[in-house]
Amino acid sequence: MDKDKKIPLFFHEKYGSYRFGKLHPFDPERFPKFIGAVKKEEKMSSEVDILESPSVDDKVLRTVHTSEYIKKVEQMERVGGALTMDTPVKKGSPEAARHIVGGSLEAAKAINEKGYEMVINLGGLHHAGPNYGEGFCMFNDVAVAARYLADQGKKVIVFDTDAHQGNGTMDIFLKDPNVLFISIHQDPSTLYPGRGYIQEIGEGEGKGFTVNIPMPRDANITEYHHAIEEVVKPLVEQFSPEVLIRNGGSDPHHADSLTDLALDMRGLKYLGEVSRTMAHDAGAGYMDLMLSGYGRRVLEGWKAITIGSLGIDIPLPTDQKIGKIGYEPKRELVEKLNGLKKILSGHWDF
Repeated sequence: MDKDKKIPLFFHEKYGSYRFGKLHPFDPERFPKFIGAVKKEEKMSSEVDILESPSVDDKVLRTVHTSEYIKKVEQMERVGGALTMDTPVKKGSPEAARHIVGGSLEAAKAINEKGYEMVINLGGLHHAGPNYGEGFCMFNDVAVAARYLADQGKKVIVFDTDAHQGNGTMDIFLKDPNVLFISIHQDPSTLYPGRGYIQEIGEGEGKGFTVNIPMPRDANITEYHHAIEEVVKPLVEQFSPEVLIRNGGSDPHHADSLTDLALDMRGLKYLGEVSRTMAHDAGAGYMDLMLSGYGRRVLEGWKAITIGSLGIDIPLPTDQKIGKIGYEPKRELVEKLNGLKKILSGHWDF
């Protein structure tokens, strides 16, 4: 790739219409506010090229969702209804979701067709499965991008760092050996969606290509570094992906209002940094998707992740420092990872 090329950052003003109501924890103003923050930060704006995300039609959505489900969402928009209690279908939200999907698909095409080494989209609707939507997610942009790349013959890793396990993406690729799905998330016995235990490793031809890494409450950069070194990096090296997709926003941060993890801003930066480094070391294209996060520090968290993935020298948002790389991780995590590696030993070398 031409080193003078800026990194595409996909966005559309309709992202701001992806809403669920005034009192809902998902604030759609995160999208335009983050783009505004990027434009104001010279070192960030000089690295990225903000491009408009197109909408996608039903044919694209049908690559990962059933026709019946797509019709259900559109009908709910017309007559009212909710996919789940926390995911009402408000007027304008399905079209906004189509643009978010379009952004991730265009990001994938930028890597596959135009040779970009890195792309960004404000996406990550990972709780939408083949025939269901939940957890604030209507259409799964992560899966659409991964499916497109796999259909183009690419080996793809989806590295889901959202605090909530990516059940929708997991279900879509449960039997697919061409997409290695790795989710690192808060222990599902303590957080929605209640899935993502170490025993869930895929089905049929895809057995061994789903990997779930449950993190204990209060896991900080010490635990994340240990889990990535012990499990994620060996998997990336053995699978040799051609594209690595990281999705997840700021919700592993200690101040998030819906979760119980304990990454500080250094930890969020680390997630972006280590993900891009793994992709680079594998000779793979890198997609970074950010959408989640709840409470007052979402935009700061997104900024920290982006600083890490872009590899730029900008001071991190002020934050308390929790944990250090190299310290002993919690025994609970060490035992969990040992159990996971044992389960996966028939499929991968540890």
